[in-house]
Amino acid sequence: MEASIDAAPVACCGRTTARVVALCLLVIVLDGFDMLVIALTAPAIAADWALPAARLGPVFAVGILGMIGGSVLIAPLGDRIGRARVLMLCCALFGVFAGLTALATGYTSLLALRFLTGLGLGGAVPNATALISEHASARQRPLLVSIGLVGFALGGMLCAALAVPLVPRFGWRSLYVVGGVLPLLLIPVLYRYLPDVPHARRDHGAAAPGGVRRLFAPPLGADTRRLWLGLFVNMMVMFFLVNWVPYLAGKAGFSPQQGSLAALALNLGGVIGPLLLAVVCRYLDARRVIGSAFVLAALSLAAVGHATGSFAAYVTAAALAGFFVFGAQITLHALAAAAYPSALRATGIGWALGCGRVGSVLGPLIGGQLLHSGVPLAHYFSGFGAVILLAAAATYTLSARVVGPD
Repeated sequence: MEASIDAAPVACCGRTTARVVALCLLVIVLDGFDMLVIALTAPAIAADWALPAARLGPVFAVGILGMIGGSVLIAPLGDRIGRARVLMLCCALFGVFAGLTALATGYTSLLALRFLTGLGLGGAVPNATALISEHASARQRPLLVSIGLVGFALGGMLCAALAVPLVPRFGWRSLYVVGGVLPLLLIPVLYRYLPDVPHARRDHGAAAPGGVRRLFAPPLGADTRRLWLGLFVNMMVMFFLVNWVPYLAGKAGFSPQQGSLAALALNLGGVIGPLLLAVVCRYLDARRVIGSAFVLAALSLAAVGHATGSFAAYVTAAALAGFFVFGAQITLHALAAAAYPSALRATGIGWALGCGRVGSVLGPLIGGQLLHSGVPLAHYFSGFGAVILLAAAATYTLSARVVGPD
């Protein structure tokens, strides 16, 4: 059996755990910064290079493809050479290539640099999640992992805050300079202060080349399939919301400014939701908490589609959708971390996130096709709400071992 699926995980307490969470949070903040920077600079890039809007789509997509590649190719290295080393490698990758994007001279070089940046971004999160998980008890894990992963939203907020003064004065390239320098400055801090996990290092030798096949062998296989389904469906819905809620506010009869407020409400709910759900997971069965969050996410999505007569109702429904969709997504990472033994943890999380990111590509595309077909707004959101119930079913039926002993 797989080492009792971490029957005795490393659960360091106190200052060491706090240091690990804080440093992994910083990595994920910078990961979120360099992931969102293309969305914030795309209009300026298009104006600078006279690019039509249609050519921006591949720029967004190629970064996600790079992240998928990083999740399945680079993240598993953490099971062989150590989480901390791979985090430093990933910071170097996305720092160097984000910084070089400031020197991009044309469309082709921009595509190549966004793909290479994505490789580093995709490899970092699974190892940060695994490292936090291995320094936490089963009861602490959902909260500590959620604290770390909230760094996505914080990184996006930091990027947006810096874009306001920097881009008008210094141009779009200045944001890439910041996004390149900060990860490189973090590497020596990680080298000095970020511990790896002794248990994980002892198990690295067990991370044989057939690691991916082992994810589908007993006793891991059933949970792997359910986690992949949950992450795929939820990331599809989450990226649909992120991309389309502001635009669809106009279809509901609201102004562009109100659409921006709806997007803000969605993301605010996405920051609060993971933390509150993680606290509840400390006291109740996490499978039931997250599965119920998916059910409430379905109801919230339906409410967004029907809240066309009142902006207050629309923005409230959007905030609730963000709370439950983002909250379930991030706390589901904690279950993914608990589902695998240390020797396979980065591989398991990396491949699960890679599958989820395929959904993140499809969500906006499906949303666009439905919009083009003229589907009524209420049906539009209710349809995605019905789909997310698949994630609820997958989460409810995870085995008891993914919760771990208290």
